[in-house]
Amino acid sequence: MSQVKSLAIVVAIAAAISVVVLFVSLPRDQNAPGLAQNDSDSPLGSSNVPAAKNVVYTAKFECGTISGEEGPLRPGHYDTDIGILNKQDFGVQFTWTAVVNDGRTTHPVLMALEPQTSIGIVCDNLRQLVGDEKFVEGFVIIDVPMSGQLFSESTAVVGRQGETIDILDVQVFYTANALEELSHEILVDKIVFAIESDPSGKVPQEMIGRTLDMTVRSGLDEISDPAEKVRNVIAGKYDLSEQEAADLKIKIEMVSVGAGTMIDDHALSLSRVPPQARG
Repeated sequence: MSQVKSLAIVVAIAAAISVVVLFVSLPRDQNAPGLAQNDSDSPLGSSNVPAAKNVVYTAKFECGTISGEEGPLRPGHYDTDIGILNKQDFGVQFTWTAVVNDGRTTHPVLMALEPQTSIGIVCDNLRQLVGDEKFVEGFVIIDVPMSGQLFSESTAVVGRQGETIDILDVQVFYTANALEELSHEILVDKIVFAIESDPSGKVPQEMIGRTLDMTVRSGLDEISDPAEKVRNVIAGKYDLSEQEAADLKIKIEMVSVGAGTMIDDHALSLSRVPPQARG
C-alpha cells in the first residue's frame, strides 16, 4: 500500500473519531422526544421535599353583636366556627394565631391532631385571647410546619398534588341571627290608656287627654302594673327623668293579652380555606 493511501485512511479514521466525540459531548435536549426527564431536576427533587417550610391556612372570623347602624355589618349576632380536620394517617402539629382587625396579634397556640380527628375554633376560644369585646373580627392563621415525616418517601400524604400539599381540611362556618334567642312564641299586652296630665311639659300636648294604646311584652305568671309599663315607655321616648315619669297621671282603660311569634332573620355560610405555601 502506498504512503498516500495509508495517510488517507488515517485521516478518515481520525475524522470519524472526532465526529463521535463531538456527538457525545453535546448537551441533551431535556424536552426532546424519546429522552427521559432526570427526576433529580424536578421541583420536588429525588427526596420529594418541597422548598416551602410551612403550609398556612388563613380563615376570617366574625364574633359578637352589632346593634344600630354602626357597622361594619348589618345589625345582628354573628358567630364563627373554624373546623380543622387531620385527614392524614399520622399525627399533625400546628399553631394558630388570631389577628384582630385594627388590633393586636395574639401569641401562637400549639395544638396536635391525631390521625383522622378534628377540632373546632369558635368565638369562645377567640374571646379568651382577644378579650370580651361586643364585636370583634379578624383572621385566624393556622401554621403547619413541614416536618421530615410528612415528606419521607415512605409516607403517603393525602391531598398531595405535585408541589401543592394540603395537609389539613379547614372549613369555616358562619352564622348570623337577628335575635339573641331562637324563634319562639311570646305573650304581649295591649294597653289602652290616656295621659291625663304631664307636669314636665315634655309630652306633646296633642297626646294629653286622648285615648292611646301600646303593645308591650308580657311574661307568664308575671304580676305587673300596666300604668308603670306605660310610664316607662313614655319616659324612654320623651327623655323624662324618674321623678317626671312618676308625676305623669295615667288612666288605664283596658288591657288585653295576645300571643305572637318572634321570627329570626337567619343566615348561614360555609367556605373551605385553601392552603398556602410559605418559605
